Amino acid sequence: MQDFLNLRPLRALEIDDLGDHYRVLADGQAEPPCCPQCQHDGMQGHGRQTQKFIDTPMHGKRVLIEIQRRRYRCKRCGKTTFSGLLNVDSKRQATSRLIAYIEQHCLRRTFAEIARDVGVDERTIRHIFDDYVERLSREVKFETPDVLGIDELKIIGQYRAMITNVTELALFDMLPTRKKADLLAYFQQLPDKHRVRVVTMDLWNVYRQVIDAQLPGRLIVADRWHVVRMANDAVEKVRKLIRKGLDTRTRLKLKDDRFLLLARKRDLDEAQCELLDRWFAQFPALGAAYEAKETFHRLYEHDCRREAERAAQAWLNGIPELVAPQFKETATALRNWWEPVFNYYEHPISNGYTESINRLAKDMNRMGRGYSFDVIRARLVYDEKARRPNRKPLRQRARSTPALPDTSATDYLTFTRAAASTTTESRTIEYGPHIPTLCGLLEAGYFE
Repeated sequence: MQDFLNLRPLRALEIDDLGDHYRVLADGQAEPPCCPQCQHDGMQGHGRQTQKFIDTPMHGKRVLIEIQRRRYRCKRCGKTTFSGLLNVDSKRQATSRLIAYIEQHCLRRTFAEIARDVGVDERTIRHIFDDYVERLSREVKFETPDVLGIDELKIIGQYRAMITNVTELALFDMLPTRKKADLLAYFQQLPDKHRVRVVTMDLWNVYRQVIDAQLPGRLIVADRWHVVRMANDAVEKVRKLIRKGLDTRTRLKLKDDRFLLLARKRDLDEAQCELLDRWFAQFPALGAAYEAKETFHRLYEHDCRREAERAAQAWLNGIPELVAPQFKETATALRNWWEPVFNYYEHPISNGYTESINRLAKDMNRMGRGYSFDVIRARLVYDEKARRPNRKPLRQRARSTPALPDTSATDYLTFTRAAASTTTESRTIEYGPHIPTLCGLLEAGYFE
Protein backbone atom coordinates (compact mmCIF):
# COMPACT_ATOMS: atom_id res chain seq x y z
CA MET A 1 0.00 0.00 0.00
CA GLN A 2 1.34 3.40 -0.93
CA ASP A 3 2.45 5.59 1.94
CA PHE A 4 0.38 8.75 2.55
CA LEU A 5 3.43 11.03 2.17
CA ASN A 6 5.07 9.18 -0.73
CA LEU A 7 8.35 10.80 0.29
CA ARG A 8 10.98 8.18 1.01
CA PRO A 9 12.59 7.50 3.40
CA LEU A 10 9.87 9.23 5.47
CA ARG A 11 6.83 7.13 6.26
CA ALA A 12 3.57 8.21 7.86
CA LEU A 13 2.87 6.66 11.28
CA GLU A 14 -0.26 8.61 12.15
CA ILE A 15 -2.54 10.93 10.13
CA ASP A 16 -4.97 13.46 11.60
CA ASP A 17 -7.38 15.48 9.45
CA LEU A 18 -7.77 18.76 11.36
CA GLY A 19 -10.12 20.41 8.87
CA ASP A 20 -7.93 23.03 7.24
CA HIS A 21 -4.75 20.90 7.30
CA TYR A 22 -3.34 17.43 7.80
CA ARG A 23 -1.10 16.59 10.75
CA VAL A 24 1.17 13.68 9.91
CA LEU A 25 3.37 11.97 12.49
CA ALA A 26 6.25 10.48 10.53
CA ASP A 27 9.58 8.69 10.91
CA GLY A 28 12.45 7.66 8.67
CA GLN A 29 15.56 8.84 10.42
CA ALA A 30 19.13 7.64 9.98
CA GLU A 31 21.62 7.33 12.82
CA PRO A 32 24.73 9.42 12.18
CA PRO A 33 27.70 7.11 11.46
CA CYS A 34 30.15 9.37 13.30
CA CYS A 35 30.45 12.75 15.03
CA PRO A 36 30.31 15.57 12.44
CA GLN A 37 32.76 17.57 14.58
CA CYS A 38 35.57 15.14 15.47
CA GLN A 39 34.63 12.18 13.23
CA HIS A 40 34.61 9.83 16.23
CA ASP A 41 32.26 6.87 15.74
CA GLY A 42 31.18 6.60 19.36
CA MET A 43 27.68 8.17 19.40
CA GLN A 44 25.04 7.61 22.06
CA GLY A 45 21.38 8.60 22.36
CA HIS A 46 20.70 11.96 23.98
CA GLY A 47 16.90 12.40 24.01
CA ARG A 48 14.35 13.48 21.40
CA GLN A 49 12.89 16.73 20.13
CA THR A 50 9.70 17.29 18.14
CA GLN A 51 10.26 19.15 14.89
CA LYS A 52 7.64 20.26 12.38
CA PHE A 53 8.04 20.54 8.63
CA ILE A 54 5.65 21.95 6.01
CA ASP A 55 4.96 19.77 2.98
CA THR A 56 3.20 20.41 -0.34
CA PRO A 57 -0.61 20.63 -0.04
CA MET A 58 -2.75 17.51 -0.44
CA HIS A 59 -6.47 17.45 -1.30
CA GLY A 60 -6.47 21.24 -1.13
CA LYS A 61 -5.18 21.22 2.46
CA ARG A 62 -1.86 22.14 4.02
CA VAL A 63 0.29 19.27 5.31
CA LEU A 64 2.25 19.57 8.56
CA ILE A 65 4.73 16.75 9.24
CA GLU A 66 5.82 16.11 12.83
CA ILE A 67 8.95 14.06 13.49
CA GLN A 68 10.39 13.03 16.83
CA ARG A 69 14.00 13.81 15.96
CA ARG A 70 16.49 11.73 17.89
CA ARG A 71 19.53 13.46 19.28
CA TYR A 72 22.97 11.91 19.67
CA ARG A 73 25.95 12.89 21.77
CA CYS A 74 29.58 12.21 20.92
CA LYS A 75 31.39 10.28 23.64
CA ARG A 76 34.69 11.97 22.80
CA CYS A 77 33.94 15.70 22.27
CA GLY A 78 30.49 15.92 23.85
CA LYS A 79 28.91 17.66 20.82
CA THR A 80 25.31 16.81 20.01
CA THR A 81 23.71 16.27 16.64
CA PHE A 82 20.35 15.21 15.25
CA SER A 83 19.57 12.07 13.31
CA GLY A 84 19.73 12.42 9.54
CA LEU A 85 16.69 13.18 7.38
CA LEU A 86 16.63 12.97 3.61
CA ASN A 87 14.29 15.12 1.46
CA VAL A 88 13.92 17.67 4.26
CA ASP A 89 15.31 21.21 4.33
CA SER A 90 16.02 21.96 8.00
CA LYS A 91 16.94 25.57 7.19
CA ARG A 92 13.40 26.33 5.97
CA GLN A 93 11.59 23.70 8.10
CA ALA A 94 10.06 22.30 4.93
CA THR A 95 10.34 19.27 2.71
CA SER A 96 12.59 19.44 -0.31
CA ARG A 97 9.67 18.98 -2.68
CA LEU A 98 7.88 21.96 -1.13
CA ILE A 99 11.00 24.06 -1.71
CA ALA A 100 11.04 22.83 -5.32
CA TYR A 101 7.33 23.66 -5.66
CA ILE A 102 7.88 27.22 -4.42
CA GLU A 103 10.88 27.66 -6.71
CA GLN A 104 8.84 26.46 -9.66
CA HIS A 105 6.07 29.02 -9.07
CA CYS A 106 7.85 32.03 -7.53
CA LEU A 107 8.94 33.42 -10.90
CA ARG A 108 5.34 33.61 -12.11
CA ARG A 109 3.01 34.02 -9.14
CA THR A 110 3.01 36.53 -6.28
CA PHE A 111 4.61 35.58 -2.99
CA ALA A 112 1.33 36.26 -1.15
CA GLU A 113 -0.57 33.87 -3.41
CA ILE A 114 1.97 31.07 -2.96
CA ALA A 115 2.05 31.66 0.80
CA ARG A 116 -1.73 31.22 0.98
CA ASP A 117 -1.56 28.00 -1.02
CA VAL A 118 1.17 26.22 0.94
CA GLY A 119 0.56 27.72 4.37
CA VAL A 120 3.91 29.38 5.09
CA ASP A 121 4.78 32.98 5.86
CA GLU A 122 5.28 35.32 2.91
CA ARG A 123 8.76 36.17 4.19
CA THR A 124 9.70 32.51 3.94
CA ILE A 125 8.66 32.53 0.29
CA ARG A 126 10.86 35.58 -0.22
CA HIS A 127 13.86 33.87 1.43
CA ILE A 128 13.40 30.76 -0.71
CA PHE A 129 13.13 33.01 -3.77
CA ASP A 130 16.38 34.79 -2.84
CA ASP A 131 18.22 31.48 -2.42
CA TYR A 132 16.79 30.24 -5.71
CA VAL A 133 17.85 33.34 -7.65
CA GLU A 134 21.33 33.18 -6.12
CA ARG A 135 21.63 29.58 -7.27
CA LEU A 136 20.36 30.46 -10.75
CA SER A 137 22.92 33.25 -11.01
CA ARG A 138 25.65 30.65 -10.47
CA GLU A 139 24.19 27.99 -12.74
CA VAL A 140 22.72 30.01 -15.63
CA LYS A 141 25.40 31.71 -17.69
CA PHE A 142 24.68 33.60 -20.90
CA GLU A 143 27.16 33.90 -23.73
CA THR A 144 28.70 37.39 -23.75
CA PRO A 145 27.27 39.24 -26.79
CA ASP A 146 29.21 39.98 -29.93
CA VAL A 147 27.00 43.04 -30.46
CA LEU A 148 26.06 44.44 -27.07
CA GLY A 149 23.26 46.92 -26.54
CA ILE A 150 22.78 49.29 -23.62
CA ASP A 151 19.32 50.68 -23.15
CA GLU A 152 17.10 51.60 -20.24
CA LEU A 153 13.65 50.92 -18.89
CA LYS A 154 11.76 52.96 -16.35
CA ILE A 155 10.56 50.44 -13.78
CA ILE A 156 8.95 51.35 -10.45
CA GLY A 157 9.68 55.03 -10.98
CA GLN A 158 13.39 54.65 -11.70
CA TYR A 159 15.52 54.17 -14.81
CA ARG A 160 17.24 50.76 -14.95
CA ALA A 161 20.04 49.88 -17.35
CA MET A 162 19.29 46.97 -19.64
CA ILE A 163 22.07 45.00 -21.31
CA THR A 164 21.06 43.17 -24.47
CA ASN A 165 22.42 40.83 -27.10
CA VAL A 166 21.44 42.69 -30.27
CA THR A 167 22.23 39.89 -32.71
CA GLU A 168 20.12 37.33 -30.85
CA LEU A 169 17.40 39.79 -29.71
CA ALA A 170 18.12 38.61 -26.18
CA LEU A 171 18.00 40.22 -22.75
CA PHE A 172 21.48 39.68 -21.30
CA ASP A 173 20.97 41.36 -17.93
CA MET A 174 19.18 44.14 -16.06
CA LEU A 175 20.83 46.47 -13.55
CA PRO A 176 19.07 48.24 -10.67
CA THR A 177 20.32 51.68 -11.80
CA ARG A 178 21.99 53.37 -14.74
CA LYS A 179 24.47 55.31 -12.57
CA LYS A 180 27.99 55.54 -13.88
CA ALA A 181 29.60 53.92 -10.82
CA ASP A 182 27.28 50.91 -11.03
CA LEU A 183 27.84 50.51 -14.76
CA LEU A 184 31.63 50.73 -14.37
CA ALA A 185 31.56 48.04 -11.68
CA TYR A 186 29.34 45.80 -13.81
CA PHE A 187 31.43 46.01 -16.98
CA GLN A 188 34.65 45.63 -15.03
CA GLN A 189 33.46 42.16 -14.00
CA LEU A 190 31.85 41.24 -17.32
CA PRO A 191 33.11 37.77 -18.33
CA ASP A 192 34.69 37.21 -21.75
CA LYS A 193 34.92 40.91 -22.60
CA HIS A 194 37.01 40.03 -25.64
CA ARG A 195 33.86 38.71 -27.36
CA VAL A 196 32.33 42.19 -27.56
CA ARG A 197 33.07 43.90 -30.89
CA VAL A 198 30.25 46.43 -31.23
CA VAL A 199 28.22 48.38 -28.65
CA THR A 200 25.01 50.19 -29.52
CA MET A 201 23.40 52.72 -27.18
CA ASP A 202 21.19 55.76 -26.96
CA LEU A 203 22.67 59.26 -26.79
CA TRP A 204 23.41 59.32 -23.06
CA ASN A 205 27.06 60.25 -22.56
CA VAL A 206 27.50 58.13 -19.41
CA TYR A 207 27.14 54.97 -21.49
CA ARG A 208 29.86 56.11 -23.88
CA GLN A 209 32.20 56.99 -21.01
CA VAL A 210 31.70 53.58 -19.42
CA ILE A 211 32.39 51.70 -22.66
CA ASP A 212 35.50 53.80 -23.39
CA ALA A 213 36.77 52.96 -19.90
CA GLN A 214 35.91 49.26 -19.71
CA LEU A 215 35.71 48.16 -23.37
CA PRO A 216 38.19 50.47 -25.10
CA GLY A 217 38.45 50.30 -28.87
CA ARG A 218 35.00 48.86 -29.46
CA LEU A 219 32.90 50.31 -32.24
CA ILE A 220 30.14 52.43 -30.69
CA VAL A 221 26.97 52.79 -32.74
CA ALA A 222 24.32 55.32 -31.74
CA ASP A 223 20.95 53.59 -31.90
CA ARG A 224 19.17 54.80 -35.03
CA TRP A 225 15.75 55.09 -33.41
CA HIS A 226 17.04 57.40 -30.68
CA VAL A 227 18.83 59.56 -33.26
CA VAL A 228 15.88 60.17 -35.60
CA ARG A 229 13.57 60.66 -32.62
CA MET A 230 15.42 63.91 -31.88
CA ALA A 231 14.10 65.41 -35.12
CA ASN A 232 10.58 64.26 -34.25
CA ASP A 233 10.90 65.91 -30.85
CA ALA A 234 11.95 69.16 -32.53
CA VAL A 235 8.84 69.08 -34.75
CA GLU A 236 6.73 68.57 -31.63
CA LYS A 237 8.32 71.64 -30.03
CA VAL A 238 7.36 73.74 -33.06
CA ARG A 239 3.81 72.38 -33.10
CA LYS A 240 3.27 73.04 -29.38
CA LEU A 241 4.67 76.55 -29.73
CA ILE A 242 2.20 77.30 -32.55
CA ARG A 243 -0.75 75.80 -30.63
CA LYS A 244 -0.38 78.32 -27.80
CA GLY A 245 -1.79 81.15 -29.89
CA LEU A 246 -4.67 79.29 -31.55
CA ASP A 247 -8.34 79.13 -30.78
CA THR A 248 -9.69 75.98 -29.18
CA ARG A 249 -11.09 74.41 -32.35
CA THR A 250 -7.91 74.90 -34.40
CA ARG A 251 -5.73 73.80 -31.49
CA LEU A 252 -7.60 70.52 -31.17
CA LYS A 253 -7.40 69.87 -34.91
CA LEU A 254 -3.65 70.45 -34.89
CA LYS A 255 -3.35 68.09 -31.95
CA ASP A 256 -5.26 65.38 -33.84
CA ASP A 257 -2.95 65.76 -36.84
CA ARG A 258 0.30 65.47 -34.87
CA PHE A 259 0.80 61.88 -36.07
CA LEU A 260 0.84 63.08 -39.66
CA LEU A 261 3.64 65.49 -38.78
CA LEU A 262 5.66 62.68 -37.23
CA ALA A 263 5.06 60.26 -40.11
CA ARG A 264 7.44 60.00 -43.07
CA LYS A 265 6.19 61.71 -46.19
CA ARG A 266 6.62 58.54 -48.23
CA ASP A 267 4.11 56.78 -45.96
CA LEU A 268 1.31 59.36 -46.44
CA ASP A 269 -1.45 59.11 -49.00
CA GLU A 270 -2.58 61.97 -51.25
CA ALA A 271 -5.31 63.23 -48.90
CA GLN A 272 -2.91 63.32 -45.94
CA CYS A 273 -0.32 65.23 -47.96
CA GLU A 274 -2.94 67.80 -48.95
CA LEU A 275 -3.95 68.22 -45.31
CA LEU A 276 -0.34 68.84 -44.29
CA ASP A 277 0.09 71.34 -47.14
CA ARG A 278 -2.86 73.34 -45.77
CA TRP A 279 -1.24 73.42 -42.32
CA PHE A 280 2.10 74.45 -43.84
CA ALA A 281 0.48 77.26 -45.82
CA GLN A 282 -1.16 78.54 -42.65
CA PHE A 283 1.95 78.08 -40.48
CA PRO A 284 5.25 78.27 -42.48
CA ALA A 285 7.30 77.31 -39.38
CA LEU A 286 5.48 73.98 -39.27
CA GLY A 287 6.39 73.33 -42.91
CA ALA A 288 10.03 74.28 -42.30
CA ALA A 289 10.21 71.96 -39.29
CA TYR A 290 8.68 69.09 -41.25
CA GLU A 291 11.15 69.44 -44.11
CA ALA A 292 14.07 69.65 -41.67
CA LYS A 293 12.80 66.48 -40.01
CA GLU A 294 12.47 64.64 -43.33
CA THR A 295 15.98 65.64 -44.40
CA PHE A 296 17.35 64.50 -41.06
CA HIS A 297 15.69 61.08 -41.41
CA ARG A 298 17.26 60.67 -44.84
CA LEU A 299 20.73 60.71 -43.26
CA TYR A 300 20.30 56.95 -42.87
CA GLU A 301 19.28 56.36 -46.49
CA HIS A 302 22.52 57.13 -48.32
CA ASP A 303 24.67 54.60 -50.14
CA CYS A 304 27.78 55.14 -48.04
CA ARG A 305 29.05 56.89 -44.96
CA ARG A 306 30.84 59.66 -46.86
CA GLU A 307 27.65 60.72 -48.62
CA ALA A 308 25.73 60.63 -45.33
CA GLU A 309 28.30 62.81 -43.59
CA ARG A 310 28.21 65.36 -46.40
CA ALA A 311 24.43 65.41 -46.19
CA ALA A 312 24.60 65.86 -42.42
CA GLN A 313 26.93 68.82 -42.72
CA ALA A 314 24.63 70.37 -45.30
CA TRP A 315 21.68 69.80 -42.94
CA LEU A 316 23.51 71.55 -40.10
CA ASN A 317 24.33 74.52 -42.33
CA GLY A 318 20.81 74.72 -43.76
CA ILE A 319 18.53 74.59 -40.70
CA PRO A 320 15.91 77.31 -41.35
CA GLU A 321 16.20 80.29 -39.02
CA LEU A 322 12.47 80.02 -38.42
CA VAL A 323 12.90 76.74 -36.47
CA ALA A 324 16.60 76.87 -35.51
CA PRO A 325 15.92 77.25 -31.73
CA GLN A 326 13.76 74.11 -31.71
CA PHE A 327 16.39 72.09 -33.64
CA LYS A 328 19.34 73.39 -31.61
CA GLU A 329 19.39 70.33 -29.31
CA THR A 330 19.24 67.97 -32.28
CA ALA A 331 22.10 69.77 -34.03
CA THR A 332 24.26 69.77 -30.88
CA ALA A 333 23.71 66.05 -30.32
CA LEU A 334 24.58 65.30 -33.94
CA ARG A 335 27.88 67.16 -33.63
CA ASN A 336 28.75 65.55 -30.29
CA TRP A 337 27.86 62.04 -31.44
CA TRP A 338 29.10 62.34 -35.02
CA GLU A 339 31.27 59.18 -35.05
CA PRO A 340 28.76 56.88 -33.29
CA VAL A 341 25.90 58.16 -35.48
CA PHE A 342 27.70 57.40 -38.74
CA ASN A 343 29.25 54.19 -37.45
CA TYR A 344 25.82 52.86 -38.40
CA TYR A 345 27.16 52.51 -41.94
CA GLU A 346 29.87 50.11 -40.64
CA HIS A 347 27.41 48.13 -38.56
CA PRO A 348 23.70 48.79 -39.28
CA ILE A 349 21.44 47.83 -36.37
CA SER A 350 18.12 46.33 -37.44
CA ASN A 351 14.87 48.04 -36.54
CA GLY A 352 13.63 44.82 -34.96
CA TYR A 353 15.94 45.32 -32.00
CA THR A 354 14.57 48.76 -31.10
CA GLU A 355 10.96 47.77 -31.76
CA SER A 356 11.31 44.83 -29.38
CA ILE A 357 12.87 47.02 -26.69
CA ASN A 358 10.04 49.55 -26.99
CA ARG A 359 7.41 46.82 -26.67
CA LEU A 360 9.18 45.40 -23.64
CA ALA A 361 9.35 48.84 -22.00
CA LYS A 362 5.61 49.38 -22.46
CA ASP A 363 4.63 45.98 -21.05
CA MET A 364 7.16 46.17 -18.23
CA ASN A 365 5.55 49.32 -16.89
CA ARG A 366 2.31 47.41 -16.48
CA MET A 367 3.99 44.43 -14.85
CA GLY A 368 6.03 46.57 -12.46
CA ARG A 369 3.16 47.49 -10.16
CA GLY A 370 3.46 45.79 -6.80
CA TYR A 371 6.78 44.02 -7.44
CA SER A 372 10.32 44.84 -6.38
CA PHE A 373 13.01 45.26 -9.01
CA ASP A 374 14.77 42.04 -7.90
CA VAL A 375 11.61 40.03 -8.50
CA ILE A 376 10.97 41.63 -11.92
CA ARG A 377 14.57 41.04 -13.00
CA ALA A 378 14.52 37.39 -11.93
CA ARG A 379 11.21 36.75 -13.67
CA LEU A 380 12.45 38.16 -16.96
CA VAL A 381 16.07 36.99 -16.97
CA TYR A 382 15.52 33.42 -15.75
CA ASP A 383 12.16 32.52 -17.27
CA GLU A 384 12.45 29.10 -18.89
CA LYS A 385 9.99 29.74 -21.74
CA ALA A 386 11.69 32.97 -22.79
CA ARG A 387 15.18 31.42 -22.61
CA ARG A 388 14.27 28.40 -24.73
CA PRO A 389 14.41 30.09 -28.20
CA ASN A 390 17.95 31.35 -27.52
CA ARG A 391 19.30 28.02 -26.26
CA LYS A 392 21.45 26.41 -28.93
CA PRO A 393 23.50 23.19 -29.04
CA LEU A 394 27.15 23.64 -29.94
CA ARG A 395 29.15 20.75 -31.34
CA GLN A 396 32.92 20.95 -30.97
CA ARG A 397 35.36 18.65 -32.72
CA ALA A 398 38.62 17.94 -30.89
CA ARG A 399 41.48 16.31 -32.83
CA SER A 400 43.56 13.71 -31.00
CA THR A 401 47.35 14.22 -31.09
CA PRO A 402 49.27 11.05 -30.18
CA ALA A 403 53.05 11.02 -29.77
CA LEU A 404 55.21 10.92 -32.92
CA PRO A 405 55.93 7.37 -34.15
CA ASP A 406 59.21 5.61 -34.83
CA THR A 407 60.79 5.81 -38.27
CA SER A 408 59.08 2.75 -39.79
CA ALA A 409 56.56 3.38 -42.56
CA THR A 410 53.99 1.17 -40.87
CA ASP A 411 54.18 3.22 -37.69
CA TYR A 412 53.88 6.40 -39.71
CA LEU A 413 50.70 5.23 -41.41
CA THR A 414 49.32 4.21 -38.04
CA PHE A 415 50.13 7.65 -36.69
CA THR A 416 48.38 9.48 -39.56
CA ARG A 417 45.24 7.43 -39.09
CA ALA A 418 45.26 8.12 -35.35
CA ALA A 419 45.90 11.81 -35.91
CA ALA A 420 42.97 11.97 -38.29
CA SER A 421 40.60 10.54 -35.69
CA THR A 422 38.46 13.13 -33.95
CA THR A 423 36.10 13.26 -31.01
CA THR A 424 32.93 15.35 -30.93
CA GLU A 425 31.86 17.17 -27.80
CA SER A 426 28.44 18.79 -27.45
CA ARG A 427 27.37 21.53 -25.09
CA THR A 428 24.48 23.96 -24.92
CA ILE A 429 25.00 27.69 -24.89
CA GLU A 430 22.44 30.32 -23.93
CA TYR A 431 22.23 33.91 -25.10
CA GLY A 432 19.51 35.07 -22.71
CA PRO A 433 15.71 35.31 -22.81
CA HIS A 434 14.33 36.10 -26.26
CA ILE A 435 12.89 39.64 -26.09
CA PRO A 436 9.99 39.12 -28.57
CA THR A 437 9.03 35.99 -26.61
CA LEU A 438 9.14 37.99 -23.38
CA CYS A 439 6.89 40.61 -24.95
CA GLY A 440 4.42 37.95 -26.00
CA LEU A 441 4.36 36.42 -22.53
CA LEU A 442 3.86 39.83 -20.93
CA GLU A 443 0.98 40.68 -23.28
CA ALA A 444 -0.65 37.31 -22.56
CA GLY A 445 -0.53 37.97 -18.79
CA TYR A 446 1.92 35.10 -18.19
CA PHE A 447 3.69 36.96 -15.37
CA GLU A 448 0.59 38.37 -13.68
